[in-house]
Amino acid sequence: SMPCKAEEASVNWVTTNEDLAVSVGSWGDVVGLDTEFLRTDTFFPLPGLYQVASGTDVYLLDPLLIDDWASLLGLLENPAITKVLHACSEDLELVRHHFGASPKGLFDTQLANAFLCPHYSVSFTRLVSERLDIELQQHETRSNWRARPLTEKQIRYAWEDVYYLPPLHAMLHEALVETGRLAWFREEMDLRGRFELGDPETYYLSVKKAWRLPGAARSRLQALCAWRETEAMADDRPRSRVVKDEHLLTMAQLEVISEQDVRGVLPPNVARRYAPALLAAHAEGRQRHHPPPAEQPLTRSQSELVSKLRDVGRSRAETLGIAPELLSRKREVEACVRQFAQRGELSEAYLGWRNEVVGDEFRMLLEAGS
Repeated sequence: SMPCKAEEASVNWVTTNEDLAVSVGSWGDVVGLDTEFLRTDTFFPLPGLYQVASGTDVYLLDPLLIDDWASLLGLLENPAITKVLHACSEDLELVRHHFGASPKGLFDTQLANAFLCPHYSVSFTRLVSERLDIELQQHETRSNWRARPLTEKQIRYAWEDVYYLPPLHAMLHEALVETGRLAWFREEMDLRGRFELGDPETYYLSVKKAWRLPGAARSRLQALCAWRETEAMADDRPRSRVVKDEHLLTMAQLEVISEQDVRGVLPPNVARRYAPALLAAHAEGRQRHHPPPAEQPLTRSQSELVSKLRDVGRSRAETLGIAPELLSRKREVEACVRQFAQRGELSEAYLGWRNEVVGDEFRMLLEAGS
């Protein structure tokens, strides 16, 4: 049986490359993984601490001191070792940026739980309370994880956050097997467990009101956005602190642009810093082939269809006792309606396990509505 008494934990600080390699070699085939990071005035998150639980041992890995992560990378990418995380999307983003890893063999306890009860975004504290009957103190999320030394309180949070992941995995995995939903969960985990780096060339598609632009203005917007994405990454500053979306949109709508125009659109310090680069990007955009348009808002009848499909998803979720978000997320249902309108088939998300659950009803409604 998994130990669930926090007092039994032994906490090991890992501060050198050698310690890391030795530690990784000692871990079992199911490990809990959590990360603490800072995301302040940067484009990319900055690692503050990596925590790993193996059996009753907790390891705190210090990214301010370790610089050879090869052994951890090997573990992350080894599909035979299960990495247990809770709400893993930000952790995945961090490991992708920090050491280019795309982990395999992931088990997200929040997602697993969503296949077993009607709630999707259950916090770690609540999950530990409901499943293990242990009350954790709430997190102080605002603390600085790159400060040293860490406070007693920080250290306690850090290991509590990871210590209970292996016992949660054991319980949730068993429940998924019993309900016959392990295959559903695995398939969903594969879909959600990928962190895709955004492509600077496609960013323009997400700019508000970009769908209204004619071809030439789209070319200019695409070039301006691609420049801004690259600049934000290179400078490691948030997009909006480089140049805001709406300002790029305004400049894209001008057929020709002068330094005066740039000054008219941007705050003075931003204009001073970036005018030459923006003028160059705008000029480059004028030479481009017109890229595909951004998606138009759904028509009224398509929106009504989305509502009907989401109702179907919600009622099936209720019958199964799973989180409704798994079947009726607005964004995913909208994508399904668009895909059906274009190709007469369900979208990728609805061709997998969801197809067994709502596929026939979805097709019936979509065919009637088209």
